[in-house]
Formats: sequence, C-alpha cells, structure tokens
Amino acid sequence: MDKHIYNQALERSEGGLCECYGCQSNNNTQLHHIIKGSGKRTQCERIESVLFLCWEHHFGNYGVHGKNGHVLDMKLKIKLQETYFNLGMSEDDVRKLLGGKLYD
Repeated sequence: MDKHIYNQALERSEGGLCECYGCQSNNNTQLHHIIKGSGKRTQCERIESVLFLCWEHHFGNYGVHGKNGHVLDMKLKIKLQETYFNLGMSEDDVRKLLGGKLYD
C-alpha cells in the first residue's frame, strides 16, 4: 500500500470514518481496495480506488466481502468508473484502471 495514498484516504475520511454512502462509523474501519484480484490491486491503486469501510460495510452480510455483498461491490465499482470518466479519462484508460473491464 502506497503510504501517500493511504494518508490521502485517511484525511479524506476524516481520520478513518466509513466512507460508504454517509455511514461515517468508526467501527473497526479498514482501507478497502475497490479493484481487487491478483496483480490488479496494486496496479490499479489510486486515491479514487480506495476507501475506508466500517466492519459492517466491509465484512458484514451485505458488506463488499460478505455473503450478500455483490450489490455494494458493484455500486462501488460503478461509482469509481463514473469518477474516472468525470476526470476526463479515456475509455481505454478507465478500462485499465478497473482491471480490464467496464461496468454497467
């Protein structure tokens, strides 16, 4: 994990509060990489692609790594994709930063 990116995310989250849709819980928050997978996590690591999540949004039943977490995981990926396009990035650049694919 790039320390500069970590510190930027920590500042953005007001000291590590959950950044998931206004939650702002401080319950065991951890930094989450929206893009994961072998080689993709580090390759695609940018300030926009990481966020602090509380335990519930990270590992809870409906958290990104939870039993029913696919919906939240996809919402975060789509939001990240929109962020990249809003920054003026090309489709090819966005695809690379998302680990090789675009999301609907």
